[in-house]
Amino acid sequence: MPPLDHVDWGVLDYFGWIHRSGHLGYVVMPIKNKLRGIKLRRMLNTSPRPRTHMCSWCNHVYRSRGTAMFSAEVGGSDGRRSIGNYICRNLDCSIRLRNLAGDPPTYLPETIDLQRKIARLENAVITFMARAQRLPDLF
Repeated sequence: MPPLDHVDWGVLDYFGWIHRSGHLGYVVMPIKNKLRGIKLRRMLNTSPRPRTHMCSWCNHVYRSRGTAMFSAEVGGSDGRRSIGNYICRNLDCSIRLRNLAGDPPTYLPETIDLQRKIARLENAVITFMARAQRLPDLF
């Protein structure tokens, strides 16, 4: 795990990184003054045909392979083993939301203000973590 003391939480809603193997991702987010984390398995889109995809967390729309399927194992969930979402392939939603990435802007721009986008992103991450049962003491 990288050191988190350098993270500027004023710019990042969550801190995400990809393991050097490329198949695992990690997300750490401050929730109620506590850092919470989740381990994700990443499956890259290898289809020969590029398609338009939207990130489930930040709603950034890509013309081609900008998202990946991230899944998390769920414990004690009536037989389900994992849940998943298409998320920005580099786990950089906060940067994209604030237009700090060097990439072109989203294919379909939104008209809502930044604070609403941030609230929607935080809610999406918290909901995903809760569905994966990583926040049992908050609900």
